[in-house]
Amino acid sequence: MKKLYIPPTLIAYCAILMLVCFVFLPQYNMIKFPFNLVGLLIAFLGFYLMGKVRDMFKKYETTLKIETSRHLIDEGVFSKSRNPMYLGMFFLIIGFSVFSTNVISLLLPFAFLMAVRLIFVPKEDKLMLEQFGNNYLEYKKKVRMWI
Repeated sequence: MKKLYIPPTLIAYCAILMLVCFVFLPQYNMIKFPFNLVGLLIAFLGFYLMGKVRDMFKKYETTLKIETSRHLIDEGVFSKSRNPMYLGMFFLIIGFSVFSTNVISLLLPFAFLMAVRLIFVPKEDKLMLEQFGNNYLEYKKKVRMWI
């Protein structure tokens, strides 16, 4: 059985919850057209950011699996954020929640960000420190976690 990478799975759960909110809580569908279309721009920003991260991984022939990474990427989007992929996912979710028109859905991106911050980032920080040592500590001093 293939292991699921959890943060993308959380995006799917958020999308399902947005649909549930839209259908079963219509009284909170308050973001009117055309204002909800701003959500598509925000979601596009998220896709764009995730694409930039993917491009950096390809450039340095590294992977999402930290244990096998051979290079600490500290340029491009990684020079502004230590977690640009999660940031892209956050923008994707917040964009879709605005597009869904349901104001309750606006809580989901922040729940996603909190889960990532409390569960995944500490584990990844530990793995990065083990893999890259002092280089990672120096990078961590220079670059913020989010933006």
